[in-house]
Amino acid sequence: FVVILPILLIMISGLIEFGFLLNTYLDVIDAARDGARFGANIDPLLADDGVPSCTGTTYLYRLVPCIVTQALAPQVILDPTDPPPGDSDDLVISVFTVSGTTISQRLGENGLPDADGWTMTGEHASNFTTAEVQAILSAAPGTPPSTGIVMVEVFYDYHMILALPWITAFVPNPITLHAYTLMPNTFAEPTPTP
Repeated sequence: FVVILPILLIMISGLIEFGFLLNTYLDVIDAARDGARFGANIDPLLADDGVPSCTGTTYLYRLVPCIVTQALAPQVILDPTDPPPGDSDDLVISVFTVSGTTISQRLGENGLPDADGWTMTGEHASNFTTAEVQAILSAAPGTPPSTGIVMVEVFYDYHMILALPWITAFVPNPITLHAYTLMPNTFAEPTPTP
């Protein structure tokens, strides 16, 4: 019992820590999905309406962060003030115009071309190039031709709750969690030329 007890305690503490991590990751996945689902119904080409709050605005790049933070609260708080380098939570929104079955452009804020997507804090860029998103769309059966796509990526730095030395010796603390979701957006469809 004396020999096995430390091994059991190490295993149980690891299971507890990674249980918390998995629960947080599931929250991040759900928040990315909620943000993309909400962003699918908003025109990403509209300019900033100047409304500073989440209520009353029609601006995609203000509404989607509000939805994501509401979906994460109260268990997970996106904190853009974590000390750098690379230790900051972020949200990246990319809008794609698909002409036929090929992505013709990637848009950022105000409908302007943006290779990395709009970022909430500037700490992260999209984990996906346009070519990688094209490969995802090509592999998905039933993707409608000539459509618009909105992609929401959530980056969250999970700081271990137990942070025991036998865990942090093998696993970095914090662990950056990344989740993304793609949804169709009819407002970003290519404009037919007459």
